[in-house]
Amino acid sequence: MKYNWNEPLRRRRKRHPVLGPYLDIIDTWLTEEQALPRKQRYTAKRIFDRLREEHGFEGSRRTVERYVAQRRKELKLERAESYERLEHPGGEAQVDFGTAYVGQAGQFVERKVLVMSFPFSNAAFTFSVRAENTECFLEAMKRIFGRIGGVPSKIWFDNLSAAVVSIDKDGGRTFTDQFLRFAAHYRFQPEFCNPYSGHEKGHVENKVGYSRRNWLVPPPVCDTDTELEEHLARKSEADMDRPHYAKHERIADLWEKERSKLLALPATPFEVFRLEAARLNKYRELRFEKATYPLPQCRGLETVLLKVKWDEIEVFSSDGEYRLLGKLPRPYADKPMTIEWTTVFDGYRRKPRSVMYSDLARYMPPSVRAFIRVEDTELRKVRIALVRRLLESHEMAEVGEALNTLAGHFSPEAVPEHTLYAMKHPEFRPEPLVESHTPVEIHGHMPDLSQYDAILEVWRLVDEVMRSGFSGYTTWWPRCRTSTKPARCVGS
Repeated sequence: MKYNWNEPLRRRRKRHPVLGPYLDIIDTWLTEEQALPRKQRYTAKRIFDRLREEHGFEGSRRTVERYVAQRRKELKLERAESYERLEHPGGEAQVDFGTAYVGQAGQFVERKVLVMSFPFSNAAFTFSVRAENTECFLEAMKRIFGRIGGVPSKIWFDNLSAAVVSIDKDGGRTFTDQFLRFAAHYRFQPEFCNPYSGHEKGHVENKVGYSRRNWLVPPPVCDTDTELEEHLARKSEADMDRPHYAKHERIADLWEKERSKLLALPATPFEVFRLEAARLNKYRELRFEKATYPLPQCRGLETVLLKVKWDEIEVFSSDGEYRLLGKLPRPYADKPMTIEWTTVFDGYRRKPRSVMYSDLARYMPPSVRAFIRVEDTELRKVRIALVRRLLESHEMAEVGEALNTLAGHFSPEAVPEHTLYAMKHPEFRPEPLVESHTPVEIHGHMPDLSQYDAILEVWRLVDEVMRSGFSGYTTWWPRCRTSTKPARCVGS
């Protein structure tokens, strides 16, 4: 006899003894409600009411609610799209912009970070710029090409305005002239996603969020864009020393294999710029991108040629000789996110120990950070309270500058409030008076005042005589003192 104790898999029978005759009706309503606005779809109670009123249902409301909840989950799974895992050949890249904030001068400023990811190896490279215009977009890709030592054979983009001017109804695209010349110079094949279909380049979409969370949290303190570029380069290099999420090999090893499939860099780098004519106003000023630049070396109402790059503007004469007239920084309006220092210091006052390991302390001026980060707990409380009070009427940078004047010799009782006042109300000290009438030969000459002293001594003696013994002093002496002939006064 053969024994088999394995439990067979049997299809579970769904029993709906009361609701069974009404299942098709409920399924029809739940399927058709997808065509209705979300706020006007069925509730389980409404289905129960209709079944009872229109079809004579005698079951409980709880039975209907339980089936509706379960059936909606099943319908949602049936409507869910299925995706196939894509296999990316080496040497292909995806590109997208991300927005991040960095610490500068006690506040956060916005920067755009271009991310270029390689799905085959999961490597990613970045470059930060001020805006998402065409010049910044192409310059960032050019810098990344130079850093990786090659060019991807195919690059996927979304329909960013820096490259795509318009999209036709049939899906055709009109590109910017600079982008077409850039792609031809570096010989890569551009591929663009369908409109509103960022998931088609999902690898770089995930990399943008990954790099922001892991490389820019907390926001680094970078006083210049070069410092931010170096920070991102270090982070992306260190990130490759980890295993691939699916292939379980080091990303750095996979990247070395993929580098061999990159196209060679051209012998001459592409110079990213656009030419634009402009006319000065009658005050010899150039108006460009909402900024005004004085050009005193030019003539009023003169037409000039602008060579607009990603970070500067070169001004040339338009007379055919193209003489360089000057270089101007390209105007970018930073979008700052100010740190509410008063709120931060309110938290420090409640928990004074937190200032010793606070991330926001990195964005304070060094003098303020040194002032409040002391080991003595009681002294720390006093100093935190003093800085909090000063922030009610002064900026954080001003408090830091005032503390710098003490050169480290500060105490809670000597916070330089007078220095802060003097910074806002500087003392007026006029320049020495210069007059041209005095001969140069006697400049600095000190006259001999002994003769004047002798004359004054004579008058002092006369005054004593008159006061002591001369009759009629009160009647004639005032007239004598004011007279120009003192000898006559005495004889009378």
